[in-house]
Amino acid sequence: MTKEELRSLLYSHLQTAIEIELSTIPIYLYTYYSINRQPQDTDNLSNGRALATFANKAGGLLMSVAVEEMLHMSLSSNILRALGGEPKLYCKSPGPFPTNLPHHKAGSQDSFGLEPFSAAQLKKFELIELPEKEDSKPQADNWTTIGQFYRYIAELIEQTDDSDYGNDEHQLEAHRGYYSPNNVDTVYPKDAYYIKQPEDPFDPVKRGASQAQYPDNRDSGLLMKIRNKKDALKAMRKIMLQGEGFQDSQTHEEDDREGNEQTHWYKYEELLKEIKAFSDKDLQIITYPFPSNPTRANYPSQFLPLVDLANATYSYLFLLTETAFRLRGHAQAALFFIGMHKGMIFILDKILGGMRYQYLNNEQGQVLAPTFENYAFSSLASAKKELIALCEAVPASMGLDSNILQRIKDLPDVNVGPDGIVRF
Repeated sequence: MTKEELRSLLYSHLQTAIEIELSTIPIYLYTYYSINRQPQDTDNLSNGRALATFANKAGGLLMSVAVEEMLHMSLSSNILRALGGEPKLYCKSPGPFPTNLPHHKAGSQDSFGLEPFSAAQLKKFELIELPEKEDSKPQADNWTTIGQFYRYIAELIEQTDDSDYGNDEHQLEAHRGYYSPNNVDTVYPKDAYYIKQPEDPFDPVKRGASQAQYPDNRDSGLLMKIRNKKDALKAMRKIMLQGEGFQDSQTHEEDDREGNEQTHWYKYEELLKEIKAFSDKDLQIITYPFPSNPTRANYPSQFLPLVDLANATYSYLFLLTETAFRLRGHAQAALFFIGMHKGMIFILDKILGGMRYQYLNNEQGQVLAPTFENYAFSSLASAKKELIALCEAVPASMGLDSNILQRIKDLPDVNVGPDGIVRF
């Protein structure tokens, strides 16, 4: 194989790896937002305390996986950038749902959809993170497990030389810890009723600190720059182990040899075991009545301004990330770390969370839920203005957080000129 052929294969398959992660992120986020982590109807139930605690744990573990999938997307993007390629993220989310994962073996398992929290959905998630068998072969196309596909990429990387890697200035920095799985949405309490316990007036944070459960190690969400073949292989290994664990493990519980961090597969397995303690009626209390695989086209017209804003915000965040891979230094930091942090935590989270209180008034009593469809802006030059206009078009009756408009105006503009200066 020539150098050019090898590079072409790596470009193609690393882009596919990025799109695999882009396929799982909305699926996990949809189920996460269907969970009511603050259920109000558990006090009078005999198992109410356990149910409220389970809801918080389920939400925390689901979001921790979603965050690490974003990390995996950026690790694959860093490898591609190091080899001279340009990651494509904007408008690359799958659709419509349900969908198969890119290059997945047809017919080997059902496709994956936007579904509310349930045991059935957790089983689907286990299929996504399914550990490969010890005798399974690396596979470029028609793969059964994600591990097979990533091991195929690793075999291609083994054929590269250190001289093939460069462009480290355009990769996302490692030290910021943006993808740390231990954040406000992933941490959960041992006992969801801890807030009802008396607070120590001399140590007001003691009560919460003693209850906090952290899904992963502090360093598990760290990005890394790819400067040589060893770095690229290390990044590939991190992606594989965080999802499915070690090939020689019977339980697939750990993604590190120290045994203190759970794999994605095991997190879902743990929730599947615990969910058996609750009835369907119990689960209705902690689950918003989300529709299955909603689309913009299927929603009543009065909800479309809010649906469009959600989709445009989601797409704008990936546009921010894709643009960041063409920048360096302070400009990249401003676009990605400031833009993505503000966009995910202070804008998208609030939009998606607020949608759940809009009832569709259908026979099922369902609520409005995100569709995670791609939103194509007219151009880079007008993208931010279009996003602002979409926000301004949402009627007051939709109950949109009053701070959202200003927060969108505070986002960095993806239209970065030749001077390399990011403007807000």
